Amino acid sequence: MSDACPFRILGLAPSWPVDPAAVHRARLGAAARCHPDRARDAVERADFEARMGTANRSAEQLLDPVTAAGAVLRAAGVDATEAPLPPTELMELLERREWYEERIGGSTAAQAQARAWAVGERASMVTGFGAAMAAGHATGNWTEARRMIARLRALGRMTDAASVRQD
Repeated sequence: MSDACPFRILGLAPSWPVDPAAVHRARLGAAARCHPDRARDAVERADFEARMGTANRSAEQLLDPVTAAGAVLRAAGVDATEAPLPPTELMELLERREWYEERIGGSTAAQAQARAWAVGERASMVTGFGAAMAAGHATGNWTEARRMIARLRALGRMTDAASVRQD
């Protein structure tokens, strides 16, 4: 991911949770200003292509909870490096992954149960990251916010890996 702030590129204030509708509006605004089809010559077209590519990548980053969480931390001037999870939590995560994979490979009802769990878990983590951000602002301790990024990434990997096996 680029060091450039995706919020700044799209003209959005850093916030959590990221509003997908605001991100889409900002991307459309960028297209209205600098879509390559609006260029008057080859030089301007190359510039517009680069600017649109940057806007599109920024929007993609903000629509992904892991990269968006990192962007929010960086915008607050905080190190966004993921903090390691405690060993007990890692064990729980591995057990949950086994549970998830068993259900995704099972009946339609089991698959629905696993997907519903993943959606709820992601929503819970998004809320948890917001709480960790508030605590970080209050205390200056950002460890929990950085751990939430690791949790979000682990959940994404778990669901992505299972969906690849299903295809």
